[in-house]
Amino acid sequence: MPTKENILEDFVRQLTDHQSDLFFYIRALCGDSDAAGDIRQLVNMILWRKRDAFRPGTSFKAWAFRVAQLEVKAFLRKSSRNRCFSFEPELLASLATELPDLIDELPERRRALAECLSTLTPKDEELIRHHYWSDGTLYALAENTGRSVGTLKARLFQLRASLRRCIEGKLLLNRP
Repeated sequence: MPTKENILEDFVRQLTDHQSDLFFYIRALCGDSDAAGDIRQLVNMILWRKRDAFRPGTSFKAWAFRVAQLEVKAFLRKSSRNRCFSFEPELLASLATELPDLIDELPERRRALAECLSTLTPKDEELIRHHYWSDGTLYALAENTGRSVGTLKARLFQLRASLRRCIEGKLLLNRP
């Protein structure tokens, strides 16, 4: 029979292990990275307060995602008064149902992306990294490389399509 201390340790481990998935889930539901961080913090406090309600052996992730879904719903309801758009409740429910499976795929997708990026030429890798992982503009890169902004945009379009195909191919190969 597990001791109260072991149950608490397991709870803390699971809470810690699911932080990135929880953030991605919340961000996907609310569409705002800053709000997602705040909502995740609130969800963590709620989960901690309700830790005695969690039953070991059940899905911690499903429980945490349900709490997150309710908090996102409250956030969207409250913020819809201050925004010019809001999600329909049916769309939010649909997203909340489908996102856990997509989030489970993220580690595989990240590995596939890394493998696909490693096949790029140095010039193409520089373009991707500059566009997605730096604060630099395409105009600055165009000036530094002697290429036009239009050429860079067209190449980015081609690279995204190529990377998408590569990632999907790798995911298909790794499926049972």
